[in-house]
Formats: sequence, structure tokens, C-alpha cells
Amino acid sequence: MQKRGHAIKLLCKIAGISRATFYYRKDNTRKTDKDLETLEMIKKLPEKQLRYAGAKAKAHYLKLQFGVKMNHKRILRVSNLYGIHVENRVRRFPKGYYQTLKENEANLPRNILNRDFSADKPLQKLVTDISYFKVKNGWLYLSAVMDLYNNEILTFRTSNHADSDLAVDTINSLCDTYNISNALIHSDQGSTYKASEYRRLLEEKGFIQSMSRAGNCWDNACMEHFFGTLKAESGYYNVNRQGLLSYQMMEELITDFIQFYNKDRIQKKLGWKSPRTFSLKCA
Repeated sequence: MQKRGHAIKLLCKIAGISRATFYYRKDNTRKTDKDLETLEMIKKLPEKQLRYAGAKAKAHYLKLQFGVKMNHKRILRVSNLYGIHVENRVRRFPKGYYQTLKENEANLPRNILNRDFSADKPLQKLVTDISYFKVKNGWLYLSAVMDLYNNEILTFRTSNHADSDLAVDTINSLCDTYNISNALIHSDQGSTYKASEYRRLLEEKGFIQSMSRAGNCWDNACMEHFFGTLKAESGYYNVNRQGLLSYQMMEELITDFIQFYNKDRIQKKLGWKSPRTFSLKCA
């Protein structure tokens, strides 16, 4: 070994390189050989697996088809090194799609409410939103409208679909019950509230539409808070731990709580009065 070491030292001196460089290149050559072996194994995979399968999937395919255990990180490194790239599924849109989207976003109602959750009189500022509840065999969606004057839930509707029909039905119910003129109604930027049929109805009924900024739940905090209160205090969470309710039973649970909320549940904002009591005292 000593003679071999002296020989390597002499050769390195003649070549004008350090021994560290010699051993690095030697180890790197071994690594290259191993990478080439890995590359050959990867290339044995069928074309579809080679083109579309990720590194982890390739590792499983090699084990299943050839009995070869190989770390997916090695497969990924070697694939990148030798230009074997997975073909990504690119979502393509028609020409002008993004321009149309940009124009539609520009035409959305402004955030007129702007987190001013106070109102001087009933039916001046309203907020609306949709929340979901897990039931047997699916979901129940609750659409509700709150009056910011006294936080009363003026109307609500349920459905097994969170679509524009639910929002439209809620507004029609509101207008059937109350004589509303030039009321501000605020919502988030959900597709339900961007729908042409919903916006057209608001215009026909004389509402002023306001929308939260994109992805900003605090702009509609009152409705978010109400739904949180409903789920926490109605027993919804406890009931769901014991077993899911049917759609009809969940609807009854929600109806009972909203009646209690409007008539009896006191709130600090209202001087520790319930929404209905607050309205009577201020009438």
C-alpha cells in the first residue's frame, strides 16, 4: 500500500495535480459510471411511464417490473442530469381568455362597505354569505342576509348546491318580506355573487352592490362571525361527533338557532341586547 501511495504521489507530481484532485476525479468517475447504470435502468421503462411518471412513480415501476430498488431522489437527479423531463399537463385557455377575465374583474362592484359595519337605521346596510354544513350523504349550504343595524338575520335559505340559484332565492325571499329601497348589500367575491343573474336581480330590486377585496375574509367579518357562532353554539360540532344529521334535521337545527339568535341572544355591540330587543328599544 505504501509503494502504491508513493507511486500515486509521484504520478500526481509529474502531472502537476494534488492527490486530493486525483481522488476526487477517481470518485467522480465511479459516480458517473453509477449514474449511467441508473440511466440505463430508467430508459428500460415503457415510453408512457418515462414521459409522464414522476420520480416516485418511476421508482415504484422499476421495483414492480424489474425488481430493482432505487431511491426516487437518485432517479430525479439522474433524469435532470441527462435531460429526461416529465411532460407536464398544461391547462390551455382560448385566445383572449385572460384579457376577458381581467376586464370582468375590473367591472366588479367596489368595496363600498369598506369594513364600516355600522348603520344608522334598519335596511340601510346588509351583508350576505354562504356557509356549508356536513350532513348525511352530502352537504347543506346556508345562505343568509344580516342587517348591520342590529345584526339580525333577516332571511335565510338552504340548498344542497352552493350556486347562484341559492343566492337569487335568498334575495327574492328578502324582498318578499321587506320593503327595501337603495339598500347596500355586501358579499365576498365568490362566483355565486359574480353571476349575471344575481347581479341583474340586485339591480332590478334597487340594491347597491358592494364586494370584498379578493381573498379578504375580514371585509365581510360580520357574516363570518355569525356562521362561526351558529356552528359553535347550535351544537353542530357536538352532533357531528356523534353521527351526521340528515339534511332535514340539520335544517331544523339551523332554523331553531336563528330564531333564538334574533330573539334572545344578547350581543355586546347592541348594549347586551338581542337584535329584536335592540330594534324595539330604538324604535
